[in-house]
Amino acid sequence: MQSGSNGISVIEIPSRGEPIPVSRESIAAFIGPAPRGPVDIPVAIRSLEEFLLRFGVPGYLSRMEFLLYQFFENGGTLAIVVRVCRSDHRNVIVLPGTSGDLRLQAVNPGPLEHLRASVDYEGLAPGEHRRFNLTVHRCRSPSQPLVEEQESYRAVTVDPAESDFVGDALAGSALVRLAGRPPAERPTRTLGADASQPVRYVYSRSEWAGDNTPTDYDLIGSRDRSSGMFALEQVPWVDFICLVPGASGATLGPVALFAADRYCRERHALLILDPPQSWASIGDVARAQRERGFTSPNALTYFPALDNPRHVAVGGHLSAAGAIAGSLCAAGLSPPARPALALGRTRPMLLLEDADVHQLARLGVNALVRPVPGRIELGGFVTLARSGGVATSWNDLRQRRVALFVMSSIARYTRWAAFQAPGPALWEEVRGQVAAFLAALHAQGLLAGASPHEAGYVKCDVDTCGGRDGALVLIVGLALARPGDFVAFEVGHTLQGCSMDEIAWQPGMALAG
Repeated sequence: MQSGSNGISVIEIPSRGEPIPVSRESIAAFIGPAPRGPVDIPVAIRSLEEFLLRFGVPGYLSRMEFLLYQFFENGGTLAIVVRVCRSDHRNVIVLPGTSGDLRLQAVNPGPLEHLRASVDYEGLAPGEHRRFNLTVHRCRSPSQPLVEEQESYRAVTVDPAESDFVGDALAGSALVRLAGRPPAERPTRTLGADASQPVRYVYSRSEWAGDNTPTDYDLIGSRDRSSGMFALEQVPWVDFICLVPGASGATLGPVALFAADRYCRERHALLILDPPQSWASIGDVARAQRERGFTSPNALTYFPALDNPRHVAVGGHLSAAGAIAGSLCAAGLSPPARPALALGRTRPMLLLEDADVHQLARLGVNALVRPVPGRIELGGFVTLARSGGVATSWNDLRQRRVALFVMSSIARYTRWAAFQAPGPALWEEVRGQVAAFLAALHAQGLLAGASPHEAGYVKCDVDTCGGRDGALVLIVGLALARPGDFVAFEVGHTLQGCSMDEIAWQPGMALAG
């Protein structure tokens, strides 16, 4: 997680022998449009105020802001925000001069990236026609010019042959870059006629009036460019992913939905989806689920949508995804049966009974329940795994969360073994590391069984690793629902990377020896 990127992402792996922790801070990622700020860079946010400072604009209530408000109100502590844009057009600052304009371009795209600059000649030798002092501010807005960031460059020059060329100096700026060729002489100063007058500024302006609303393709992005959702490759782990469509009330199209689901499987994360606006009744949900046929153990959704009260200036039905993510992050791996959601003065569009909650759960849909006025609970606690076979076992959201946490932790904390010489000594060390982790999980009540033997197992020996061209392969079984009934995974480490495959749900103790 960085505030800038040079195109190279480095994520450290835990060291050899390090115990696998049984808990860690839960992270939710929000990918979508924001008024301003860095694009396609994952930014760690720990409060709504921090989000507004980095991405917000006064008087502009974005959908992303509303989701982050919900997230922190419901106990979330760490959000990763990835801003996406449809266009990379950037505001410009035009500093006039006697031999032409010096043009500065904003580093971050978007018409709401408000910048201003001033030029002065203080401390420079008389008769110097190329050197100048430059100050750049990032402001909340032109009407509220509160300075949020400032950069100053002393005695820079418009001469590209000099070591302190303004273009080179601005290459490290977080605010602006030199746009085009510089003029032959320095820009005109923006101070008053004498030093007693207040400083004047040249404000940035937009030279583009097109639509900047991101599409599904912008949200998904590109793995090669580390854009959109794939900007999360720079984050060591993520538990929940929320994609925020550009248009209010819009839902992900089938191509984007498939790509997001596949990425969540890779990252052992859960995708939180808003319900389509076409879901006006439980009958609509049942028909849509039958016709769409989308099932996934790594996705969850809810019904009904939230009503849009008059005091909220965001069009369309409101999303509860931020509240759900915050509540699940705060609860950890042992959430209450029906966690309460803090949603302010908003309310579900329909009142549901207990029978409705059970019917929705069978469809793989969670329910927003209002048992008493002023209280909203999340009922059902299910994923979208509705098909037959192994996937049906993952309908329980708690069990799926535990499994994803366990497998992502094992994959991360045994990664060191890929760089060691294979053999019985290494296999025994890895087995011991994972077995200690499973025993600790059992002690925490996260695995079923009266003893660690009934709760899980790990195999890493000549049977799993032999004939694998040096690859280290573990088979791990977890008893999530009943003692001795294991869901099994295969984790493979090579120098090139780590892979993980779900094998099957295996009743009994056949593989536990």
